[in-house]
Amino acid sequence: MSDPQCSNRANVASPGRVFLIALLGVILLVVALGIAAAFGPTQVDLARAWNDASSADHAKVFSLRLPRGIAAALSGAALALAGLVFQALLKNPLASPYVLGVSSGGAFGAVSAISAGWWMVRPCAFTGAMLALLLVTGAARAGGGGNTALLLAGVVVNALFGSAVLFVNVLAEPRNQERILRWLVGGFDERYSNSELWLSAGSVIAVLLVLLALARELNLLSLGERLAAEAGVNVARMRVVLLLLATLLAALAVVLAGPIGFVGLLVPHGMRLCLGADHRLLLPAALGFGGAFLVLVDVCSQVLISVPLPAGVLTAVLGGPLFLLLLARGGRTRAGLDG
Repeated sequence: MSDPQCSNRANVASPGRVFLIALLGVILLVVALGIAAAFGPTQVDLARAWNDASSADHAKVFSLRLPRGIAAALSGAALALAGLVFQALLKNPLASPYVLGVSSGGAFGAVSAISAGWWMVRPCAFTGAMLALLLVTGAARAGGGGNTALLLAGVVVNALFGSAVLFVNVLAEPRNQERILRWLVGGFDERYSNSELWLSAGSVIAVLLVLLALARELNLLSLGERLAAEAGVNVARMRVVLLLLATLLAALAVVLAGPIGFVGLLVPHGMRLCLGADHRLLLPAALGFGGAFLVLVDVCSQVLISVPLPAGVLTAVLGGPLFLLLLARGGRTRAGLDG
């Protein structure tokens, strides 16, 4: 595995190429949001929606479809960025928030808050995601610390928190059970407030900026802890910071959409295959392409069949076969990660 930042190809992550990749991601994201506004379970007149603010078409596009599309974009971007960080730190393309149980832990924290009537859904989601991460890493370390132990620990923790979510749902009041079930399947609705979307967008952008500032350290850690330490990186502290940032992103996605699986696996893996291993390129690409991917998946889940499906169902259909393929290959891929 080679680090583009340390290779002879000095133009791999030149400022111009970083800008171009970021611009392509933004354009794709805008196009995806336009598709989300135009297509849905029912037809709309886009000209009337744009010109007549009092029309039902305007309300359908700007009050229902676009907020849903923005929520999908933010969730996809957060999951892609989180998966990118987990895969780099663990040097394993199979790592993702869903596979490692972080999404399930975040869902448990969120549904516990909903069931108890608390208003602190986001802090509880983050706490649950962080607890899942600690359990996975602790169990993997006790089991030898290898990638196989990590994946097995993720499967067990995922099942553990999945069962806990079902238990909370059984005990919850009937009025809260519908909301809890939404977390279980993973998906979007049209009930997002402007303040919720602005806060989520600000959080994703802030974490992205921090990760971009730490791209060199992330590149070095993906090569190995010893090499990173020799280059002057405080490995222990940097791993904690990056894991916390990735967990925060996973928890944010859970709050918006529930435990949607495989986005954090599919998008980072595809970005590495296309762009290489330099996180100065991968981070802005993951933001735009991850967000656009989940927006388009959500649109497809609404229009391809007569009965709309939660987006989490389609991501599982797409991600499940890829996960099995990567697992059959021992987690070793051309993406530049050594399992």
